[in-house]
Amino acid sequence: MRHYETIWFQLKNLPAKEAETAGVSVTASRALHPRIVKAVIKEKYGDLGYKILLNDRRAVLAHIRKHSIITFFLTVSKGIEDI
Repeated sequence: MRHYETIWFQLKNLPAKEAETAGVSVTASRALHPRIVKAVIKEKYGDLGYKILLNDRRAVLAHIRKHSIITFFLTVSKGIEDI
């Protein structure tokens, strides 16, 4: 398992409402924040199985930084089947 893969797995396995509001938080040195953000984004875009499960919906990964804490959020749009 890759080092930052666990952050992505925790985020995508959260219930949709919790992933949008609470997210997943990681504490790390501020110097490592860009590396962590880039790695989690790479995990999301490389997860082919998740893309297939989304079908016609879109998943948007966002993050906020506050001091040494990075919080990742995942918002999944409604697809045609949900309308």
